[in-house]
Amino acid sequence: MTRLRDHYFPGTEPLGPDEMRVVALGTGRPFVRRAQANTSFLIELGNGDIFMMDFGAGSQKNFTALNIPYEDVTGYFVTHLHADHVGDFANVWVGGWAGGRLRAMEVWGPSGAVPEHGTKHFVETQVASYAWDTMTRVGLLPEAGQHVIVHEFDYATPATIYERNGVVIKAFPAVHIYDGPVSFRLEWNGLVFVFSGDTTPSRFMLEHGAGADLLIHEAFNTISQLMARSGYDERTAIGIGTIAHSSPEEAGKLLADLRPRRAVLYHHFNDFDTAPEIEREVRKAYDGPLDLARDLMVWTVTPQQVVTRMAVVTDHAWPNTEDHAAFRAATRAERPKMSSFLSDAILFPKGS
Repeated sequence: MTRLRDHYFPGTEPLGPDEMRVVALGTGRPFVRRAQANTSFLIELGNGDIFMMDFGAGSQKNFTALNIPYEDVTGYFVTHLHADHVGDFANVWVGGWAGGRLRAMEVWGPSGAVPEHGTKHFVETQVASYAWDTMTRVGLLPEAGQHVIVHEFDYATPATIYERNGVVIKAFPAVHIYDGPVSFRLEWNGLVFVFSGDTTPSRFMLEHGAGADLLIHEAFNTISQLMARSGYDERTAIGIGTIAHSSPEEAGKLLADLRPRRAVLYHHFNDFDTAPEIEREVRKAYDGPLDLARDLMVWTVTPQQVVTRMAVVTDHAWPNTEDHAAFRAATRAERPKMSSFLSDAILFPKGS
């Protein structure tokens, strides 16, 4: 059994062939604050694959802090299209391109009740809105990195949506406000990771979330916290905290039925004066291993153990610190040309 250090230092612990590592890139509510970015989790496998599930606003600064090359991310998986789950799309896409990605970005996400509510429409309109941005980078950056491949799947049908390199990822419906949201189940080398996305507890999670080594499920702040700290009236607090989301007590009841090797709850403001009440509510029904997620919390999962730690990172990480030769040699398209009145105004002309 591998003995791990008390903290995780990115780049210093190669994964073994039977290990999985999950890093919280964003764990908070639909507001970005310094302590917690919006929802995002990174899954690293011992076979070399790396997956990101959701990329909410602010989360990508935590990804950059891990010093993982953008080129190494195998694929991006979207649970639903709320901004706090996909708000960093431009940073993932354009930032990844500028940061050294040498191939198309691949995204898997659900359809919607109508085409305009699906992942394909979301990506296409995002890409279209950044037309000037991307056009001005053409010729300076590797051509392939600007493209996005979207794999849209039926949100309503539990199914395997990804199967490569020994990894199986399944999607199943999540009950969250309206049609479209899903949860994910990743299976690899005998290990199981389940990520709920946003959902109130449902039979879908009972059916597809069993047997998890690591289960990350949402739990909002308590009704009393939403009223006292967010200023919500009782009706709004109940609607947001228990109908649109899972309350801590409800999440605890679900965990008691699922009994994962380790459970993680996210999507609440995790403060010194909120966490104890949240945990008390969960513990009314669930007595198993539990973490209340914080940004840059890390879980190392092996057949023998599931270990929780915090990552130690720098605030001044640079992307693309490796594989410079491939980046320099990658094919570029022809650069666009500015109007002559602009080029003629350059004081210190430079070569192309």
